[in-house]
Amino acid sequence: MGRGLLAVVVAIPLILGVMAGAMGGYLLHNPSASANGGGSEAFALATYDFYFLGVGGSIDGVRNPQLNVTLGDTVTITITDRVSTGHNLYVEGYDAQSADVMAVGATATVRFTATQQGTFAYYCAMPGHRALGMEGKLVVGSGVGGPSSLPPISPEVLPVSDIVRNATDVPPPITRTTPATVNIWLNATEVNGEIEPGVSYMYWTYNGKVPGPFFRVRVNDTVVVHFHNDASSMMNHSVDFHAVTGPMGGSAASSAAPGASSDFSFKALVPGLFIYHCGTPDVPTHIANGMFGEILVQPDAPLPPVDREFYVGQSELYTKWPIHTLGNQLFDGQKLADDQPTYFAFNGAFKGLTGAHQLTAQVNQTIRIYFVDAGPDFISSFHIIGEIFNRVWQYGDLSDPPLHGVQTVLVPPGGCVVVDLTLVYPANYVLVDHAIYHAVDMGAMGILHVTGPTNSTIFKAGA
Repeated sequence: MGRGLLAVVVAIPLILGVMAGAMGGYLLHNPSASANGGGSEAFALATYDFYFLGVGGSIDGVRNPQLNVTLGDTVTITITDRVSTGHNLYVEGYDAQSADVMAVGATATVRFTATQQGTFAYYCAMPGHRALGMEGKLVVGSGVGGPSSLPPISPEVLPVSDIVRNATDVPPPITRTTPATVNIWLNATEVNGEIEPGVSYMYWTYNGKVPGPFFRVRVNDTVVVHFHNDASSMMNHSVDFHAVTGPMGGSAASSAAPGASSDFSFKALVPGLFIYHCGTPDVPTHIANGMFGEILVQPDAPLPPVDREFYVGQSELYTKWPIHTLGNQLFDGQKLADDQPTYFAFNGAFKGLTGAHQLTAQVNQTIRIYFVDAGPDFISSFHIIGEIFNRVWQYGDLSDPPLHGVQTVLVPPGGCVVVDLTLVYPANYVLVDHAIYHAVDMGAMGILHVTGPTNSTIFKAGA
C-alpha cells in the first residue's frame, strides 16, 4: 500500500473520531437537538452579586452568557444561588420566570418553548438587579426580531394600604437644654399600597409609610438606632443617616436580612435637617421604592416657634407600565438606570398631599415645612403657588442665618430644606416641584388649604 493511500486510510478514522467527539459533546449539551427545532436545550447559571455565571458546556465561566437556541426548542434554564442575596430569572418575551433563590445552594428552574424568533433579554427580576448588570441575551434562531410590546398589566392587587404619611406627623420641638440618649426604632416593611386610585404597587417602607418617621433630636444627643427587617420582607434592608459621622452612615452596621434586627448608635454632632435612606444595594432602587425619611438635629439656639409644622417628601417612582395604567404596577430598573421616572410623588403617591391628605391652616398662622427630596435622581424646585417663603434654611443648614423672601428653593436628591411662611389670605395654596410638568402631569403636588377672613387690601379679584 502506498504512503499516500495509507495516510488517507489513517486520517479518515481520526477525522471521524474527532467529529464524533465533537458531536457527542454537542449532543450532551443538547440531548435532542435538531436543526429544525423541536429539540431541547438546557443551561445552568450560577447567581452572584450582580451577574449570572455560566456553568458547563460552551458557557462555562462566562458572565451573563449569550444563550443560543433553535426555534421550536424546549428551553430549560436552571439557576443556583451562590451569595444568598436573593435572585431569580425572567425571560423577556416569553413571560417565563423562575422562583426566587434566597439561600446559598438553592436552585430554581424555568422552562418554556422557543416559539418566537428573535433576541430576548433574560435578567434577574429582583428590583434593581437588572440595572446593576444582571442581564444576558437569549438568541432564538436567526436572532432577528424580539418583543415589540409590553405584556398586559395584571389587575390591581387588593387590599391596599394607605402608605401616604400625613404631613402633620411631626413630633413636637425638644425643650430640654442638655444632651440626652435618644432611642429610635425603624421597621423595614414591604407594603402593597396605591400610587393613585386603581394602581397598586409594592412599596418598601420604614414603619409602613412613605416617607419614614420624622425623628427629632438635639445636637450632641446620643442616638441609638434599633433596626428591624420584617420577616415578610423579600429583601435585605438597612438605614444610612446623613446625620451620622461614621462608616456608611450606619448602613453597614444596620444591614439586616428578613426577620433579623440590628442596633447602632451615633452622636449627633452637627445641627440641621438630614435625610436618612436605605443603604443596601441597589441603593437607588430602595430609595425609589420608598425607603427614606428625615431626622432633625435641633441646634442649641432653637428655631423661632411656629403654629403649624408639616413634613413633605418628594421622590420618583419607576414603573413598568405608563402613568395612569390601572392595575398592579411593577418596578422597572431599566427606567431608573435611564432616568425615566413614571411618577413624581409627594409622600409616596401621585399628588399624594391632596384630598384627604391635604395640609390645613388658618389665616395668619405661622407655618414651617420640613422638606426632603429623596430623588433618587432629580432635583426639586420646591415652590408654593401664591406664596413667598419668609425664611429658608437652605440645604437644611441650621447653623447659619436663613434666607428671606425666597420664591423657589432648589433641593438636590439626598437633600433637605426648612421653610417658614405666614399665609394672610384664605385660599388653596399649591405645593409643587416647579419643574412644572413634574407637578401637574406627573404628581409632585400638594394642597395647603387655608381658611379665615378675606382681606381685599391684600388680594381682590377684578378692578
